[in-house]
Amino acid sequence: MIKNRKVFQAASLFIIFTFFLLQLKAQKNKPADTVKVGIYLKSLSEFNSNTFIYGADLWMWYSYKNDSLNPLNSVEIVNAKDFECSNQKIEKKGDIIWASQDCKAIINQNWDWENYPFDLQKVEIILEEEDLDIRKVFLTELKPVFEYGKQINIKGWKIDSSKISKGLSHYKTDFENPSLNGESHYPNVVYTLYLSRDSLALFFKLFTGCYVAFLVAFLVFFIKPIHVDPRFGLSIGALFAAVGNKYVVDSNMPESISFTLVDKIHDITFVYILISILCSIISLKLYESKHSLRYFKFDKIAGVFVFLSYFFINILMIFRAI
Repeated sequence: MIKNRKVFQAASLFIIFTFFLLQLKAQKNKPADTVKVGIYLKSLSEFNSNTFIYGADLWMWYSYKNDSLNPLNSVEIVNAKDFECSNQKIEKKGDIIWASQDCKAIINQNWDWENYPFDLQKVEIILEEEDLDIRKVFLTELKPVFEYGKQINIKGWKIDSSKISKGLSHYKTDFENPSLNGESHYPNVVYTLYLSRDSLALFFKLFTGCYVAFLVAFLVFFIKPIHVDPRFGLSIGALFAAVGNKYVVDSNMPESISFTLVDKIHDITFVYILISILCSIISLKLYESKHSLRYFKFDKIAGVFVFLSYFFINILMIFRAI
């Protein structure tokens, strides 16, 4: 009797253990749940390139089947400095759960100033699952196009195009999760707007002082080198005007480690104003030499060379930026 009881207990333990292993295997081989996400961008605000942030007012919604998921709380805007969601709703229709919420976010923006004011920028809203990694859940877009309000009007900008891309965020940490091996992957969906700046008026606003300074320096080639004060005074005055214009433009731009178009145009202008001063010195020496009439030919050739080379270098830099 005792022997039969032990056999029964052993068999029961074996069955329970086998069932437990099968459950673990089934859980391990279970495909990840899919959450479809979508957003509608209602407005953009505080669109200030000097602050490296912008504000976004958007409506977010999710569609999924597993009622143990809670994307309203687990899906976050990971590139947001701060965001707040309200008006959360959850509805179930058949086997589909539909959740939605209204969000206001302050989003970090990495601006590329290299080709300013002909720069193209991309505005990104990155949604990422924060609680469950790629083994448990997968994010995908609900609609193939990025929907946004046609009333969105960003002063000085126009929206060229948009796109949606899905992917993974890779972290070189397992966040102390014993089932991971030192790294983790979380699903994300990236909504992107491509913007171009209304640059023509801004270009002339930025560089009119710079180009006027160059033209003032160019006028020295029409003055005889014997008139030292106006010939050298114009170049020195033009140099100070160009430097002043550079300070004014830089004060309206954030600090950048890249060598921007603004830097290139101002630096080329500085160099050519210095060339005009050097040409004035050479012209004065020629005027004082035995062949005093050579200064006229030199001024003529130097003036044409300075003007044309400065013009073509600027055109080349601008077209490369565009």
